[in-house]
Amino acid sequence: MLTGAVKWFDNNKGFGVLALPLGEELFVHIRAFKPPPNESIKSGQVIACDKKHDPKRDSYYAHNCHVLSHSDDWKAVLSLLGKDDTVQLEGKQRKGQQHSLMELAANQLLKGKDEDSIFKMVTSDLDRRLASSLFIPYAEFLEKVFVRALAKESSDRLLSRVFGYFGERITPDILFRVWKASKFRYIGYDKPGGYEIPEEVLNVNATEIGYEELARIREHSFG
Repeated sequence: MLTGAVKWFDNNKGFGVLALPLGEELFVHIRAFKPPPNESIKSGQVIACDKKHDPKRDSYYAHNCHVLSHSDDWKAVLSLLGKDDTVQLEGKQRKGQQHSLMELAANQLLKGKDEDSIFKMVTSDLDRRLASSLFIPYAEFLEKVFVRALAKESSDRLLSRVFGYFGERITPDILFRVWKASKFRYIGYDKPGGYEIPEEVLNVNATEIGYEELARIREHSFG
């Protein structure tokens, strides 16, 4: 399934265009939505759909569409992580402007949800869906969208809760990446000073250690 943003849509005529990353566009008709949306479709809304070939026109169109709204749609956000997600939209305030599809989708899904629902949504099934190399980019993304989409107190509480959850379930590979990047807050560690990573984790990742890391290791108890 693909994810795209509405570039423009004529609700009177019932059709429009979806903008996908890398400049691709798909024709979309109101009949392609299952079930039909309850409200008018607007520019910038993020849609999940399948891509179907039209042999008569030798082109593709959007099929089996739905507007992202449910918590399970967060998997669409994760599918864009680490990829070029830039889309160009139209509209009174968006004409010719480039946007992050991932940010548009996240803001749409965060809207109207309480803290418990958001926490469950952004942490659900991460072991299966998130590669260790994308952990830090994902934590950075959550920090960015929470600050922009939520009130400060709510954002601070959620980030603390989510990062604490990450720290409780951290794998050795992710722990090494966090240690190397000194991004300890992403695993709920906010104490002053450095974080002493276990020696066995460093041994497994020895080929990834450079001079700067060696200097830091000297300060550890086993240094």
